[in-house]
Amino acid sequence: MHTILLTTLNARYAHTALGLRYLYANLHELQSEAKIIEFTMNEQIQSIVEDLLKHSPKIIGIGVYIWNAAQSAELIQTLKKVSPETIIVLGGPEAGYLPHRVDFSKADFIISGEGEVAFYELCKKIFANDLPEEKFIKASLPDLKAISLPYSAFNDEDVEHRYIYVEASRGCPFECEFCLSSIDEKVRNFPLDQLLEEFETLWQRGARSFKFIDRTFNLNMTFANRILDFFLSKEPPYFAHFEVIP
Repeated sequence: MHTILLTTLNARYAHTALGLRYLYANLHELQSEAKIIEFTMNEQIQSIVEDLLKHSPKIIGIGVYIWNAAQSAELIQTLKKVSPETIIVLGGPEAGYLPHRVDFSKADFIISGEGEVAFYELCKKIFANDLPEEKFIKASLPDLKAISLPYSAFNDEDVEHRYIYVEASRGCPFECEFCLSSIDEKVRNFPLDQLLEEFETLWQRGARSFKFIDRTFNLNMTFANRILDFFLSKEPPYFAHFEVIP
């Protein structure tokens, strides 16, 4: 049994939830209590609830995005109806920013922002029966040099059959009014040598589909070129996706 479950509803099976893997990688001594369980949007909510609750979890963390907000709200409602004592923690852009488009009122806590440190701290408080008074928790920006990278949390099935989502930086230099990325204070890079070591490990495990989620991959060309050189040194076929600004 696992007392912490990390879950989300992906748009399709080929997708993987990078955010869940970041949370898992940064649970420290609580990691042995945790498990990642992913679903897709076309699965029945009742079946998802049964799959989650058979683990008798104390905490369920749910990643909420634009494509799964309505289904996530239904999932929360059903979970709380069947197992009201289970503590539900939401994160992700659709839950972390107000106002909400759908009803998330049944959730116990909502983390806004980058949740690696905040989720770990919240879990510790829950286990210590020291629940925060505030339901909406604004996470402080974590130091990207201090948090653990998530790539070892991709399992063999992910590597063989699914996209491996990766990121070299967080934040965006632009201030487009329609985009939540404009809220980020600044662009921050991950330690590049450590990142390339993780990519090499994934490659050796057989990963050949890499999708970068950086808002502007080519913002720092010296940084970007080292990553491009990594892939150019590899033997095709493989797939590498970047979002760039011309």
